Amino acid sequence: MADPPPSSAAISAAFPAPPPFYKSFTPDNLARLSELQQGNPSLTADELPPDLRNLLPPLPPPPGHQYRAFDVTHANPAPPSADAIPKDPPDPHRLLQTTRQLLLAFLSLTHSLATDPDTWAPKWDEMKALFSEAHAIVNEYRPHQARETLIHMMGEQVERCKLETKACKEASEKVEKVLEEVENADTMVQPQLGVQKAERSNGEQHQDSNTVTEKRVWDVIEEEVGSFE
Repeated sequence: MADPPPSSAAISAAFPAPPPFYKSFTPDNLARLSELQQGNPSLTADELPPDLRNLLPPLPPPPGHQYRAFDVTHANPAPPSADAIPKDPPDPHRLLQTTRQLLLAFLSLTHSLATDPDTWAPKWDEMKALFSEAHAIVNEYRPHQARETLIHMMGEQVERCKLETKACKEASEKVEKVLEEVENADTMVQPQLGVQKAERSNGEQHQDSNTVTEKRVWDVIEEEVGSFE
C-alpha cells in the first residue's frame, strides 16, 4: 500500500517559528506595564495579569540551582567574592604539570580500552578531574589578563596622544616658519616697489604693493605646502 501524499501542514518551514510569547510585546501591553510599574516599581511577574507576565524577564537562578543541558545536570555556582580572586597570576609550572598528567591519563585510558575495556571508568573520572583542575587554573589568569589588556590599551592611547601632539607641534612650527618668510618677503618687496616707481614714467600704471605682497605670500606657501593645482 502506497503512503499517502504529505499534506501542506506537514511541510516544515525553513526556520522555526518564533516563540509564542512574542505576541505579548505590543505597544498597548508595554504602556499598561509602564503604568503598573509607576505605581509599584517592585512588581513581580506573579502579580501581573497573564497577558503581561512575559514582559518581565525572569529572575536569575539562585546559587546552587541545578539545571540540565545535554542530559547532564549542572549546578549554578555562586559568584566569587573579591577576596577569593587572586591578585597574582598562578604558577605556570602548575598548569604544565596538569597538562602532563592529562597526557599520562589519556595514555592510561587508551591502554585500558585496549587490554581491559571494563576498567575505563576510573581512568575517565581521573581525566575529568584533571580537566576541571586545568580549567580552574586557566580561570585564575583572567584578572591578570584583564589588567594586562587594560595596560596595553592605555599605553596605545598614550602613544596616540603623543603622536597627535607631535603632529600639532610640527604644524605650528611650519606655520610660524611660513609667517616669518612672509614677513621677510614683505620687507624685500617694499624697496623693489620704490625702485620700480622711480624708473616708471608718469603715464605708466604702477603695480599695487598689496598685489605683489600677496603674490609673494602664495609663492612661499607653494614652496612649503606644494602647488594647489
